[in-house]
Amino acid sequence: MGIEQTVTLAKGLLQQLFMLSAMTQLLVFVVHGLIVYAIAFAFLSYFNRKLEVLQWTPVAPFFAAVSMVFALFLAFHAADIWTHKREAERAFIQAGSAIKRFDEMVGPTQLNIPDAQRELGRYVKYVFKDEWRKNRNQKGSERAEGAFHNLQSIVLQATQTLPAPTANQLNTLMNDIARTRSDRLWIGGNHTEVSSWLAVIVLGFLTHLAVASVHFDRRRAGAVALALLASTTTIGYWSLGIVADPYRHSGQLNPSAWIDNLPE
Repeated sequence: MGIEQTVTLAKGLLQQLFMLSAMTQLLVFVVHGLIVYAIAFAFLSYFNRKLEVLQWTPVAPFFAAVSMVFALFLAFHAADIWTHKREAERAFIQAGSAIKRFDEMVGPTQLNIPDAQRELGRYVKYVFKDEWRKNRNQKGSERAEGAFHNLQSIVLQATQTLPAPTANQLNTLMNDIARTRSDRLWIGGNHTEVSSWLAVIVLGFLTHLAVASVHFDRRRAGAVALALLASTTTIGYWSLGIVADPYRHSGQLNPSAWIDNLPE
């Protein structure tokens, strides 16, 4: 298996993990923490038994070098995850605003373009059913794309007879709808950074070994320190895992609310 296939597989597994419920994710990260704790404690126990022969106990401040690198990577990784979450929410709000304004503008009280209003409703319906529910915003929908192209054609014809300011406003709203859709699909398909997660998990494991190494001569104290560290990293990973997919709680960002009377 090549590197690209491995990365794709790892990304798929992580995405499946982040789609799970919060409690299921917690269970997965607890199991991971127990495995890392067991390996680190076995590492500590082995050198504790060999201490009289090897005399390899590092000085206590040594572990700070590894843990600091881990903390920095974890902080940067967390910043990326929260940035994606904010971008997803902003794209949703901006899309809803543009669609509602467009719907009002082509409605009977303003420009009265029923064909545009109908195609807009079809577009929102397919975004909701296909992209949001079925594809989890990881890829686009051909039906939504077709409805949007039909809407563009209707708007293009309508703007030929409209005053320039009104035509420019319609085109601006269309561009906003297209841009926010692209932003949403990009975030949905690229919110999981495999290399970042891998780096954080590996550095977390090395931090456990670093803590174990400064406790070669104090096995029980090392067990307590490793238990606290494993608990901390488990909570840290879990708190990021439950927000890594910004569209996991689809009910909180519901595109069906963009327009009234969503077509069946």
